[in-house]
Amino acid sequence: MSDIDRLIPVTDAFAMAGMRRTKGYAEVTAGRLAVIRNGRRTFIRASEVQRYIDSLAAAAPPPSHGR
Repeated sequence: MSDIDRLIPVTDAFAMAGMRRTKGYAEVTAGRLAVIRNGRRTFIRASEVQRYIDSLAAAAPPPSHGR
C-alpha cells in the first residue's frame, strides 16, 4: 500500500509555512502555491507545502559575511 499525500486545511498549511492568511492567499493567487478544493473547503497537499518551503529556501540569497 502506498502512502497517501495528506490534505491540510488551507489556513493550517499557511501556518505550517509561516504565513498569515493574506500572504498565503496572495501566494495562491500568484500561482506559487497550489490548492485543492473539495466543495466549499480548500486544502493544500502536504507535499505542496514542503515543495513551497523548499522553493523559498532555494531562492534565498546565501548569507553574507560582511566585515
